[in-house]
Amino acid sequence: MQANSAKKAVGEKIHPEILSVTDALSFRVARFSLLNERLGGMNFQKRLGVTLNEWRVIGLTEALAPATVSDVRKMLLMDKGQLSRSVRGLVARGLLLTHTSPEDRRAVTLSLTAKGRVLHGKVLAEAAMRNESVVGCFTAEESAEFLRLLDKLTAHSIARAEAEGLTP
Repeated sequence: MQANSAKKAVGEKIHPEILSVTDALSFRVARFSLLNERLGGMNFQKRLGVTLNEWRVIGLTEALAPATVSDVRKMLLMDKGQLSRSVRGLVARGLLLTHTSPEDRRAVTLSLTAKGRVLHGKVLAEAAMRNESVVGCFTAEESAEFLRLLDKLTAHSIARAEAEGLTP
């Protein structure tokens, strides 16, 4: 587990007191995430014809290329069945190809079709516009700091999960 980089006195609390569930960091992050997902999911479906999960599979297939189903599942923390349904739907629509890995016959590799790459470009541009809207209340410095802190919290949470024997 990562050590806290800031020095603190023994027993000193870092997080403000939690008087109700709405004060908990996990609640606040989850609420923000759900609001953002609902807005984004509705927008992607209406404007580009893909669900949020489909977009994430497409995006990670491109970002992790060559991506395996296992790689994508680990990044998304998605249920195997849900991921399988998304992959099947994308394959059926001609956006994604699946290949058995030559190194490990049990592993399935994903790649975008030409049609999938075109859609990826459109959705990525839409996501960039949405991100600008989401952080519209920040300065550029605040946005960079928020992302830095989010990365730090994510890395810390991964380390905590691994220390507990969980696979993040």
